[in-house]
Amino acid sequence: MGINSTGTSYNFGQLGSVTCQTATPIVPPQGMVITAIQFLADNTPTVLKSENLGATGPNFFSTEAADHVNFNGVTEQNLADASSTTTPTLSGANSLIKKGQFVLLINQGDTIDNGITVDAETPIPIYSGPSKQGVTVVEYGGSTSITLSSAVSPSSQSLVFLDNYNGAGGNDATGITYPKGLTIVGRYTTITPEADADGGVICYFGY
Repeated sequence: MGINSTGTSYNFGQLGSVTCQTATPIVPPQGMVITAIQFLADNTPTVLKSENLGATGPNFFSTEAADHVNFNGVTEQNLADASSTTTPTLSGANSLIKKGQFVLLINQGDTIDNGITVDAETPIPIYSGPSKQGVTVVEYGGSTSITLSSAVSPSSQSLVFLDNYNGAGGNDATGITYPKGLTIVGRYTTITPEADADGGVICYFGY
């Protein structure tokens, strides 16, 4: 009995592909993205740009700073220094903050280059099951006031808000060398590989 699925045909190249051995960009056909990239030799792309669906996800790693939506959740807000409280003050109102979101308290100086430092007051979430843990948004009315499920003691720190499509942490893909034989999958709008006359990459198109 066959499997009634379009995943293979739409996601892994039956809709087209291209090979490239030069340091020039690859652009998919209109309405499509690059869904998989196969490396025929070790290669360090200079550009690997994800589709970046932001709050509507899913999202994928990239060499472009603006695409790193997983790094600081669906949004990030600085907090004023305060004593331990479940009602810290946000630096501004934010429509992306929703009741029930998990939060992480990180340093305001954290960047995509050095990663995040998660404060112990907001443990790494376990979203479900008997070991479920983490700090969540209990109430938020759209202003600078917020109520959390556990107290935090912010000191030059910010809250990262997690949702169904946006987590936290990681680095960008600049300078990464992908080994021969590796295939990465995602949703990419372009790639510029490193020139390699004897290798290069194969890019597969899909919706």
